[in-house]
Amino acid sequence: MTRTALWTIGLALTCAIVAVLWQNAHYLYARRTFVQDRQAMFYSGDVFHVVTFLKTRPGVDPIAALRAFRHETAGAGQWIYAGLAVVNVPSARIGPVEWSAVTLVQYPSRAAYESEAASPGYKHALAAFERSYAEGARRPAAENLLLPQILLVRRILRVLSFARSSYPFTPADATDIPERGRRMMAALRAQAAGLGSHAAVVVNLQKRGTPAQEAADARYVRAMTDLMAERGYGPMHLAKAEALPGDCEFDRVAIVYYPGTGFFADMFGSTFYQGIYRDKQLDDNQSTITVPVLDLL
Repeated sequence: MTRTALWTIGLALTCAIVAVLWQNAHYLYARRTFVQDRQAMFYSGDVFHVVTFLKTRPGVDPIAALRAFRHETAGAGQWIYAGLAVVNVPSARIGPVEWSAVTLVQYPSRAAYESEAASPGYKHALAAFERSYAEGARRPAAENLLLPQILLVRRILRVLSFARSSYPFTPADATDIPERGRRMMAALRAQAAGLGSHAAVVVNLQKRGTPAQEAADARYVRAMTDLMAERGYGPMHLAKAEALPGDCEFDRVAIVYYPGTGFFADMFGSTFYQGIYRDKQLDDNQSTITVPVLDLL
């Protein structure tokens, strides 16, 4: 092998290493700074995550309620994420609940969670809310660690194929957007200068559909993932749902970061999104758009 070839290989490897390190640093910075997500990169395979949807009682400040809930349940669990709900797309299984907040808490094991959930203190803290719903999750560390690199590969492939970008977004005709969608966009834009200025975090509990629905949903996910790869945002937590007593048996948990509620509103109201959203087909989906508030608790 010639010296030139060796230099070329060495340069390519150096560029690849730099790209991987930059990608990891970019997503870690967004996770810690904007999403206020405290997930450790490495952890035991016994670790158990719990996603809890909470509805506060009338007249109760959601941040104060979350702060009290965190204080009163400080035990085996480590709070990974907490967000105030901005928009709820209800699950048919759970019902049309307007959730106020969502939390993600990590426990050393399922047994540790079950022990804490059965304690009088935890039950008392949860009873302060009008309603709650908890879903267990097994979050594979390696798969989630590789997510930024998968997006990096997608981005490189798009550049090499000269794929046309969907950004900046082209606004869709307002008459093509349902009234519910316009209300959702207004709620998101109302947060764009405040808590949602840098991050919108969508918490999804998903139940897979029929083969035809899954094929359609794969088209939707592919288009959305290409945009995520291009713009440098995307999934923070992908996990297999694990049934808890009284839950609705979802298949997976997906928690996705977007760069602000204003960005999400613009995306939703674009020709790009209006052209693909009908392909988002699942048997059931509890989808709640939140803004991060863990640092306020």
